[in-house]
Amino acid sequence: MRKLTVVVLAVAFAGTASAAGWRDLRVDGSSEEAFARSMTEFKDELSPRRAHVFGEALKDIWIQGATAAEAEQREYTADEYYKLLDGLRYEEVVNYTDPTGDTAEKRYRDARFMFKPRYASIERATTDPRYPVPWSYEAYARGSTDLKGSGQK
Repeated sequence: MRKLTVVVLAVAFAGTASAAGWRDLRVDGSSEEAFARSMTEFKDELSPRRAHVFGEALKDIWIQGATAAEAEQREYTADEYYKLLDGLRYEEVVNYTDPTGDTAEKRYRDARFMFKPRYASIERATTDPRYPVPWSYEAYARGSTDLKGSGQK
């Protein structure tokens, strides 16, 4: 019983640690190489939906900086961009140009349809808790659906 408790706690702790991993990441804007490394870390840790939202937020920040520089009749440099982002976490980047979070929420909703999970087998699709399947595989295999076409009662 004691071993089971230890195993359950270890699994729960490991799951919590990996879930918090992307939340603890920070952009390293100290140099171009450091920035590239931190972007790779974000890419590796974020889900496809979060990576999309993060990337779009980075574009927004660049556009905002370039627009401000243009208004001042000067060029916006990558070094300025890196310095601006240096030390920011995911949420800070995503909400930088829109503190209300409305843009991020819209992007999350849009990304739902852009990034559908692809499975090697239907068994994985029905057992992976991260991607709930909206249809019943058993009903699909029997050829029945809950949809009613014309002429059916």
